[in-house]
Amino acid sequence: MQTVVEKKLERETGQTRHDLGRHAFINKVWEWKQEHGDRIKQQTKSLGASLNWSQAYFTMDPRHSQLVRDAFIRLYDDGLIYRSTKMVSWSCALQSVISDIEVDKIPTEGRTLIE
Repeated sequence: MQTVVEKKLERETGQTRHDLGRHAFINKVWEWKQEHGDRIKQQTKSLGASLNWSQAYFTMDPRHSQLVRDAFIRLYDDGLIYRSTKMVSWSCALQSVISDIEVDKIPTEGRTLIE
């Protein structure tokens, strides 16, 4: 989602998240979530997901973000998730892995060098 909001910000204002600052950028993410969060929920329902929707929450919600971090640490400690050398979509700008739908695929021929 961060990449989606960053691309929208760049397209609409020519600014980056760094230009805005952390607080203002997080506000933009929340605005995007308010606008699109229900659409994602409806799409998930239409796929047949039967979940306890009353307990759904946004992972950036301050009350829950620490729980998310704790869960990942617990899963890692229990050996249920792991670090690997598999290919992932890594964003150098975000310093994070991103979803395949957030990747701009550019076909190349031969080797490329990172400068």
